[in-house]
Amino acid sequence: MREVSFVVTVFNKAAFLPAVVNAMLTQKDLGNCEYIFVDDGSTDNSVQVLEELMLGQQNVNIISQENTGPAIATNRGIAAATKPFIKLVDGDDVLHPRATAMLLDAMERHGVGLAYCDMELVPLDSDRMAAPDVPLSGNPSYCDEDPLWMLTKKCFFNLTCILASTDLLRETGGCDPRVLLQDYSLEIAMAYKTKFAHVTDVLAWAPSIEAVSENRASQFGAGAQVLHDLNLALACFVADRPALESRIKARMLQRAAGRAWKWARRHE
Repeated sequence: MREVSFVVTVFNKAAFLPAVVNAMLTQKDLGNCEYIFVDDGSTDNSVQVLEELMLGQQNVNIISQENTGPAIATNRGIAAATKPFIKLVDGDDVLHPRATAMLLDAMERHGVGLAYCDMELVPLDSDRMAAPDVPLSGNPSYCDEDPLWMLTKKCFFNLTCILASTDLLRETGGCDPRVLLQDYSLEIAMAYKTKFAHVTDVLAWAPSIEAVSENRASQFGAGAQVLHDLNLALACFVADRPALESRIKARMLQRAAGRAWKWARRHE
């Protein structure tokens, strides 16, 4: 049976953690898994809630650190993982019961280092937040042959959609610690190293922004944090890789400039 490290980053997510944990513990068709939680300086009772929820469970590691942002918290969880695959999960997202197994199947079928699924934003009171085993489409997964080119356009998915090889995540360095928001820098770093498998079913649900906006870093500065971090991730990626293909480099810089100009026009 296949063994997976679940890595969950947490910042003031006490209200969401029962659903998040329940969805992880009820994943189907897996072997001996471990559960790593990195609390990024929560000021609520997230750590206490985690300790109560995981009481009696095997292979649990709850790590507490001063608030340094989700990128560094994610990297800390990756460093602590001992299983061959890592399933990343945000602290307020829930997984379909078959999510991890289907992503593993797709990775194996296509011989790639990362697989991702689709996600749906739902109201906090939606029955989807209980992670029901809803019927799936049965559509086959496919391989993104050039995921780096795809990701030059934008960040298409968050880290809850991802399952990846532990060795490959460490080889790429994980999230760029110079960038607060973790998703994009990790995705483009992985796309530089491997093709992606895409499972086209919704295998994860996230509460709509209204329910969690006060704790979501992407809302800092009325969304300006996203603009800043998307462009910073691209800038660091290009600067760190002098041998990057010219078509990729040009596309990334064009996207960054265009994104900044549209923001400036929109906000005067």
